[in-house]
Amino acid sequence: MDSWWNNLDSLSAFNTWMEILTLLAAALTLICVVLLWRNGNAMVRHLIDRERRASKRIKAVEKTAEQIRRELLATQQSQDIADQQRRLAQMDAETLRKEMQTVRNRYRDAEGALKNRIDELKDIGSSTQGTTQGASISETYRDPGSTLDSQQKRMLSKLLKTGPKGEIDIISVLDDPDSHQAAIEMKSIFERQGWNCQDIVQSAFTNPPQGIVLVIHSKQTAPSYAKFLQRTLTGAGLPVSAQINNKYREWSLSIIVGQLDIMG
Repeated sequence: MDSWWNNLDSLSAFNTWMEILTLLAAALTLICVVLLWRNGNAMVRHLIDRERRASKRIKAVEKTAEQIRRELLATQQSQDIADQQRRLAQMDAETLRKEMQTVRNRYRDAEGALKNRIDELKDIGSSTQGTTQGASISETYRDPGSTLDSQQKRMLSKLLKTGPKGEIDIISVLDDPDSHQAAIEMKSIFERQGWNCQDIVQSAFTNPPQGIVLVIHSKQTAPSYAKFLQRTLTGAGLPVSAQINNKYREWSLSIIVGQLDIMG
């Protein structure tokens, strides 16, 4: 053994082999480091790519979810609007039905009361004619300073109570005191029964009308209470006629109080 360690050549060979082994180990270590670095970079790139793809999928899912949410919201809003419109339509229809039924009831009551008052007026007229030997009703019951007689006023007030209310324009003949006084009395009666009357208008006529004239713009725009008012004035014993004139306002009813000498 001593001779072996003392052999310089052997030591030199051993040292050479050790250096070679060291170099091989260093080379292997370097190769391992390079391989680990490459694998690490590949792993990092793979993770980054996966994260990027996952982020894209998440954004796509979020976009789809937002689109679905908007569509659902729009659908819900449309459904709510449709439900609201249906409820309003049902409410309007129900209100219209109730209003129509109310109008029917009023007209039925008005027609019944009008018929009773006409019969009553006929009875009163016949009895008055017999006791006054041909004198007219208006002459018998007319108050001093009044154009309409008391019976006509009382009958008109009773008949107006039973029917619908509305808006009317009252017109008298210019420079005719009797016409204007009758217009004032009629306006007072109408207003006491809840009608809306405009201020009396005094108008000049080339040929002054006779009696009471109801004027509408057209049949299509005639107020619903026009016929009732015509029957009511007739039932009160007033001479009534109807006229269509497009010079008057649409959806309005005008009462022209003409010359009243034929009323007495």
